[in-house]
Amino acid sequence: MKFTKIALATVVSLAAVQAHAQSSVVYLAGASATSSNYVSALTQLCTNAGGTFTNLSSGSNQFAVRCSTNFAGIPGVNAVSFNVAGGSFTAVTTSAGTDTANFINPIASTPSSIVFTGARKSEGGFLDIDGAAFSPADLAAAGLEESPATEVASYAQVFGVAVSPALYTALQTAQGLTGCGIDSLTPACQPSITRAQYTAIASVAFNTAKQNVNAILGVGSEGDRLTLCRRASTSGTQASSNAYFLNGFVGSDGANGGALGEASAADYAVESTGNNAFDVKEGPGTGDARACLSDAGFRLGVLSLENAPDLTTRSGGQRADRKWRFVKINGVNAWGAGTNHTATAKNGSYDFWFVSHKYGHTANGQAVVDAIDAELGKGLDRPGLFDTASSPAKRDSNTSPITFE
Repeated sequence: MKFTKIALATVVSLAAVQAHAQSSVVYLAGASATSSNYVSALTQLCTNAGGTFTNLSSGSNQFAVRCSTNFAGIPGVNAVSFNVAGGSFTAVTTSAGTDTANFINPIASTPSSIVFTGARKSEGGFLDIDGAAFSPADLAAAGLEESPATEVASYAQVFGVAVSPALYTALQTAQGLTGCGIDSLTPACQPSITRAQYTAIASVAFNTAKQNVNAILGVGSEGDRLTLCRRASTSGTQASSNAYFLNGFVGSDGANGGALGEASAADYAVESTGNNAFDVKEGPGTGDARACLSDAGFRLGVLSLENAPDLTTRSGGQRADRKWRFVKINGVNAWGAGTNHTATAKNGSYDFWFVSHKYGHTANGQAVVDAIDAELGKGLDRPGLFDTASSPAKRDSNTSPITFE
């Protein structure tokens, strides 16, 4: 049988259309701390496949990457859409549990015209910490008796304590850091708080931290308000904070002895307690924490080192949710430790980091999280994230102490 050039072109075009039509979208939920790194990994996987990518975003918690061909190493998948508004635990609850989420539809969308799917299930996602770290009450609320098994990812996430502009400069003054200011982010100009100080602030116990900011941090006066900016209980960043500062439930091997309860908005929101000296603001996403930390007054909370503050001299002005600053913990800095702020974590002098986890609820979901994980674990540091294989500092699990190889 003979084909004309036109007929052959038609057959090839039809095959291309059919192949494209067979490509599918994968919807993932979970950790927001590493969200920009997911995008970075997927855009690289698209480039590796010889495709061109389109990034779509509706704020910091809903975003998608579409490729003109299937992503390298992920047959049949040419778009991945994320909703990380609820934090790490939603990788499990919106896939294996009864929860749902609303996603950008990357096939029908363009950057200037976002279309949403409406409530639907996810296919897994990433967690900042072991899925078993979340409480039985949270599991039950999502219709789960226990968390499905999550897998250890190939990378670790570094976290830090961030403070508002007012608290940053007040701490610099109180700690005698002369010649420094709000845009002085070098380790020499970064003030420090101790692990014990943050524990007192973040624990549920009513103590000096809730009454006198000067007594606990050496700034301001008694009665000045100190605000804790925290995440919801489904957040892996919050679980990591609880694990590090409160000796909380951090893995499948159970709760550590002496775990402390966490201060929540239910306990300490000024609107309900009338205690003007201490307030707790709580939000589901990383963007909520950044916005809270950028506001006026003395504020502090935990963010991943993927997040970057803006200088006051930023071209176009500071973004409204990027005015905060990272501080040292026990005199050791993470921000400024190497190009991507991971050097002190990798050498063991800074220990506020945890090994990330992944969960694939469907075959495509598993393929995508595996491909992203492999891309993020190729030996190159990324902002606030490092591959555990090349790091001298190791953790066998998130309840294990740091060891060295």
